[in-house]
Amino acid sequence: MGYEKLTSEEKELYLTKIESTLISKKLFLKNNVSLPDIAEETGIQLHIISYLVNKELNLHFKDYINLKRIEYFKEKINDPEMKGLTVDKMILSAGFRSRVTCYRVFMKHVGVTPVALVKIMRDNIVVK
Repeated sequence: MGYEKLTSEEKELYLTKIESTLISKKLFLKNNVSLPDIAEETGIQLHIISYLVNKELNLHFKDYINLKRIEYFKEKINDPEMKGLTVDKMILSAGFRSRVTCYRVFMKHVGVTPVALVKIMRDNIVVK
């Protein structure tokens, strides 16, 4: 079945499966995670995943994965295991390949750098 013939229910089912697999297996923490990795883990055809992320979520695959990494980073900022880490080590533990990539992604999606976000969140200031 092609993606153009998917019903609303099928789209929702696939999106839920993609999301739950990404979260439960923490695939976004792999700094080289790819569409084929997600397809293999979910059993959903690669072109369907690509279509759903692009058209239904209105995101590029890398942005989708990076948003999951940002969520993880935010959740872990005050985690006791993370408190002792440098921001650079926190970045790597969230699945980002490099500091430069992470900073660019944070500025695009959060509006502040990871260092600024850590300071803001540890001082209990609310950010988007």
